[in-house]
Amino acid sequence: MSNYPNLLSPKKVGNILFKNRIFTAPTGVHALQNGGPAYEESVITHFGNRAKGGPAMVTCTGVQINPDMKSDGNHLHINPYTTAGLRSLYEMAARVHHFGAVASMQLSDQYFYDQYYAVSPGLKKMGRDSVEMPRELIAKKARMYAEAAALCKKAGFDMCMVHFGHATDNAQFLSERFNRRTDEFGGCLENRARYLTMTLDAIREKCGKDFLIELRFSASEVDPEGITVEDSIELTKLLEGRVDLLHCSCGMNNARYFTTTHPSGFLPDTPNVQYAEAIKKSGTSIPIVTIGAIQNLSQAEEIIASGKADFVSIARGIIADPDLANKAYAGTPEDVRPCIKCFKCHDGACYYDHFVCSVNPVIGIEDRLDKYILPTEGGKKICVVGGGPAGMQAAVYLSDRGHRVVLFESKDHLGGQLNFADYAEFKRDLGRFKQYLITQVGKRNIDVRLNTKATQEILSAEKPDHVILALGAEPLVIPIPGVENAVKAPDVFGREDQLGQKVVIIGGGQVGAETGIHLAWLGKDVTILEMQGKIAPDAWFTYHWAMDIELSERENLHTVTNGRCTGIEAGKVTYTDANGTEQVLEADSVVLCVGFRPNTAAAEALILPGVPFTMIGDCKQVGTVQQAVRGAFDAAMIL
Repeated sequence: MSNYPNLLSPKKVGNILFKNRIFTAPTGVHALQNGGPAYEESVITHFGNRAKGGPAMVTCTGVQINPDMKSDGNHLHINPYTTAGLRSLYEMAARVHHFGAVASMQLSDQYFYDQYYAVSPGLKKMGRDSVEMPRELIAKKARMYAEAAALCKKAGFDMCMVHFGHATDNAQFLSERFNRRTDEFGGCLENRARYLTMTLDAIREKCGKDFLIELRFSASEVDPEGITVEDSIELTKLLEGRVDLLHCSCGMNNARYFTTTHPSGFLPDTPNVQYAEAIKKSGTSIPIVTIGAIQNLSQAEEIIASGKADFVSIARGIIADPDLANKAYAGTPEDVRPCIKCFKCHDGACYYDHFVCSVNPVIGIEDRLDKYILPTEGGKKICVVGGGPAGMQAAVYLSDRGHRVVLFESKDHLGGQLNFADYAEFKRDLGRFKQYLITQVGKRNIDVRLNTKATQEILSAEKPDHVILALGAEPLVIPIPGVENAVKAPDVFGREDQLGQKVVIIGGGQVGAETGIHLAWLGKDVTILEMQGKIAPDAWFTYHWAMDIELSERENLHTVTNGRCTGIEAGKVTYTDANGTEQVLEADSVVLCVGFRPNTAAAEALILPGVPFTMIGDCKQVGTVQQAVRGAFDAAMIL
C-alpha cells in the first residue's frame, strides 16, 4: 500500500490519463545553451531526466510564438518555424515520452519589438516607455500562439501551457492595476480577458479538443491594487470549455512580489496553495493545478487528499531531486533531496550564465556526466575529515562508489556550519537538507567517528588510500577595540536568550543580514552596521530581493551602511559614517559577522606523506553550500 495513495492516483483530463498528480513546472534553463533556435542536447537531457523521475507530466520551456524571433544569444528562444527548431522539438517530445511522461510545452511571447508594446501607455520595461498595443497586433499574437501550438502538436507534444500570469505583458491585460484601455480590450472583466480568450479559442480551433491547454495565471497578484482571488473566480467562468487545466500561481515579476510567486524561506511552507484552493472550491469544473514551493511528498499528498487541488506542479523541488516521484512510489521520502530555496537555479540560469543547484551538483552538466564521473572499481579506504556538508556529501558519494569510508568529526554531532539552521525559522529548508545528509550517511556503511579530532597519527593508523579534508572555516575576528566583548555569529544560534534587547551586528554581508533578520524575528531591536554601501552585497540577486523585504519592512530592524566600526564599549558601538563623523549606536549586545577564515592550515597539518589527498569545502576556500556540495561531487567522482 502506497504512503501517498492520493498523490499517486491517476486522473484523466480530456483524452489524457495522467498516471499520478505530480507535474513538473516550466523553469528557465537559459544557461544550458547559447541562445540558438533549436534545443541542444543539454536542455533535452535535462527535461528528459525530469520525465525519468516518474512525474505524470513534464512542461518544457523555450518555444517562441513569433516566427521572426531574433535570439539575444543568451536566453532560451526556440524557434519552431525553423527546420532545426522543429526537429529539436520532435526529439524533446520523444525523450519525455520515452520515460513515460506526458509532454507539454510552455509557449513564450518574449519577442523584442522595435517599440515596447504594453496593454496601456505609461508602463516601462528595461527603461523604455510603453506604447499601447494595437488591436491588429493583439489579433496577430493570438494567431501566432495557435500556430506555435500547432507546431508543438505536430512535433508530438500532448498539450501546451499558455502563460498569462505574474504581471507579464500578457497578464497585464487582465489586471485593472495596469489595464487602462477604453476599447474592447479594457474596462469590464470580459473585455480585459478578451486577448486571453481570443488566444485560447485560436489554439483550440487550430489544435482540436484532444490537444490539452493549461493556463498559468496569477489567481491573486497579492498586491492590494492587483488581481484578487474574487476576480479570478469570475475569470474562471469565462474559461469553462476553453482550458483543460488551470495552473494557479500568484504574484508579479517585480522586486516586491517575485519571491511570493517563487516563495522564499521567509514565507511559510506552501503559502500559495490557498489561492488554488479558493478557485477549486468556487465550483469550477476545470481541474486545478497548484504551485509554489511544494517541497516534500507529505505536503503534496495532503494537498491532493484534502481537495485543495487536483495536481501539484513542482519547479525548484524537481531541480533539487528529479527522482522525487519515483521516491514516492518507492516509499522513501527520506531520500528526497530537499530544495533550500536559495534561488541559485533561477539566478544562475537567468543572470549568472551558469545553471546550478545548491544541493544537486549534476544540474547543468547532466548531458556530459561521463566527462566528470570516472569509472571506479571501489574498494579503496578513504578517510574524510569533517562532518559538515562537504564532508558528509563526499562520504555518501564515496560509499556509493564502493569505497570503505571513515568519517571523522570532532564534535558530538554532524552538520558543521549548517547546524545554525535548526534555530532560524526561515532557514528550515537548509535544516532539512542537513538532516537529509545525516540520514544518507546513516543509511550507508560509513564508519562515523564522532568526538574524534583527527590527527596525523589517527589517520596514519587507518592506512588510508586517500584522505578528504573538509575542515570548514572559523569566524574572522577583526582588530576593533573591545572586540573581545562581541559574540561571534555562529555562537548566537541556540543562545539567543543570552543577548540583550538592543543588538548591534557588525558586518552586513549575507551572514550578518540573516543573523539580524533572525534576531528581529525573535523580537530583538537590531541594527546592522556595514562598512560598504549595500547590505548583503554577496547575496544572489533574487534572494537579495527576499531579504530586502525583511530588512525594509520590520520596524525593529535597522541598517547603517558606509559605517566603519571604531570601537565596542559597555552599552554602545562607535563608528564613523561616510563623512568621517563619529556616531554612536546603543547596544546591549554586539554580534560580530565579518566573515570566515578557511581552516587551511589545520587541513594541511593532516596531510600524510605519500598519501593522496583532496581539500574541499570551506577549508579550501570559504564559499556556499553549492560550492561545498559540488566540491564533494568532484572529489568523489574521480576516485
